Amino acid sequence: MKIGLRTIKTGIAVSLSMLVANLLKIEYPFFTMVAALIAIQPTISDSWKIGFNRMLGTFIGALMGLIFVLLVPANFVLGGLGIILLIYIMNKLHWNEAINIAGVVFIAVFLNISANHVAYALNRLFDTFIGIGIAVIVNFLIYPPTYETKAIKELKIVSRDIWKYHIEVLDILLKQNEGFFQLDGFIKEIEVIDNEIKESEKLINLQLKGEKILVYGSRNNKEIVIIMKLLKENFHHLLNLYGVLKKGVDVEITNIIKEDLVNIKEKLQSYKEEEIEVLNNGVSIDIKPVIEMIQKVKKRLKFSEDLNQYPTDEVVKMMVILYNLEETLSKFNIAKSF
Repeated sequence: MKIGLRTIKTGIAVSLSMLVANLLKIEYPFFTMVAALIAIQPTISDSWKIGFNRMLGTFIGALMGLIFVLLVPANFVLGGLGIILLIYIMNKLHWNEAINIAGVVFIAVFLNISANHVAYALNRLFDTFIGIGIAVIVNFLIYPPTYETKAIKELKIVSRDIWKYHIEVLDILLKQNEGFFQLDGFIKEIEVIDNEIKESEKLINLQLKGEKILVYGSRNNKEIVIIMKLLKENFHHLLNLYGVLKKGVDVEITNIIKEDLVNIKEKLQSYKEEEIEVLNNGVSIDIKPVIEMIQKVKKRLKFSEDLNQYPTDEVVKMMVILYNLEETLSKFNIAKSF
């Protein structure tokens, strides 16, 4: 099992927190270390946000602990009531993520038996602030999280899979007697592409959150978002294609444009894998010739006199297939332009 960078950075932050606590002669390094532990997040912006929430939670926890300890120190009834009230207040303020640290600080202050309760509460605030500060600095300076590379890798995989789907759709049309038995496998392929798109979106969102603090990587994240949107639209076109193929298309209608479909399929197969990947610097292709081929087929099919002898629904199915193929390739062409 691989140890991730976030895990390593968490360990570094905790170690540095303990070191700093010892140098500053902090009496209870526990709070500094715990604060550092919980403040390391997937993105720098999350670290700031979580860190800020933890400071607010620490302040509320210390304040309420101080109030309750001044009333009746270490009373078991007041301890429970204090926690209930603390959680209620934190939920009302929408600081849910800081409830745990607020509760820990409340208990620490409430159980404090020293005479100077105010000094103790302020020290806990200081301890937590040190831990959170160290965590944010570590997350910011040591291999700051950048999800751009992972997102681009996922998008390349999605683009390759969508391209492969185009070819398989044409293959099924040309070999309908055999091809329709492959539709069960298509469902799995669609699920794979769907999961790839969701993973890409998750990585892009994490990258965008991190961009609010600091930008890393060579790509404009707005470009990546546009490409993601285009590939998602292509995925919906693929679902449309699957829906039509599942119903079946009249073989005789397919035969009218069979030669054209063969030419389109062969043209799509002629492109190399690295050529069809999006966000592949320096590698570009012109898909317009294939799009124009599909447009000509649509036009010829539309005005073909032979179609009059076939049911309208069957003709519409083929037109829907050609339309969705054209749309996916058009959006692909736009995506490849970045």
